[in-house]
Amino acid sequence: MTELGNKEVLSKNIKKYMELRNVDRMAIVEATGISYNTLSDWINGKNYPYIDKIEILANFFQCNKADLIEDISKDGRLDSMEKNVVRVPLLGKIPAGMPFEAVEDMYTVDFEEVPSDWTKGGKEYFALKIQGDSMEPEYPDGSIVVFLKTNSCESGQDCCVMVNAEDATFKRVTIKDDGIILTPLNIDNSTGFLPTKYTTEEIFTKEIKILGVAKKLTKYINQ
Repeated sequence: MTELGNKEVLSKNIKKYMELRNVDRMAIVEATGISYNTLSDWINGKNYPYIDKIEILANFFQCNKADLIEDISKDGRLDSMEKNVVRVPLLGKIPAGMPFEAVEDMYTVDFEEVPSDWTKGGKEYFALKIQGDSMEPEYPDGSIVVFLKTNSCESGQDCCVMVNAEDATFKRVTIKDDGIILTPLNIDNSTGFLPTKYTTEEIFTKEIKILGVAKKLTKYINQ
């Protein structure tokens, strides 16, 4: 169960992250703008911050907000921290129109690990389980793909894309002067997978949005 508001848990987690990142209180203060006394009260377990301040701390430590407010010693997250990796949310789905923060809170079904170096500069990631064979053979059915969270991409990159009010789709994006093309990799098949082109106008009317660019593939035997 999430232990929201637990000052002792937050205090312990902040101290652990300070140790792992080799930073002191002044380094946090200078980077975040949080006052020294306020930070000290959190570290000493005297007060509990608002959610926006927790997010600031999470961005500084390059971790998920949950890694600060939940007991990370109970579910293996502490081991991940000590291995210089960061856990990113594995999402069950990405409904249209919902902010990513809410999506992660409501639809996280598990976590994947990525090297902590990947998160430098404030980069964020999420993961999705591939369903279907439209992106085979490069991305097999049942595999997990980790995406760099971004609203733009380069032509030829494989992206998580939102179209209309449907759930996110995973396709190779080709950028043209007059629009974009979303292409499945498995087009030599009998199931009818074909590229779909959207004009510049349709990009706006159909609310086509890049949500992330594929960064890492993890294959699972049990699908």
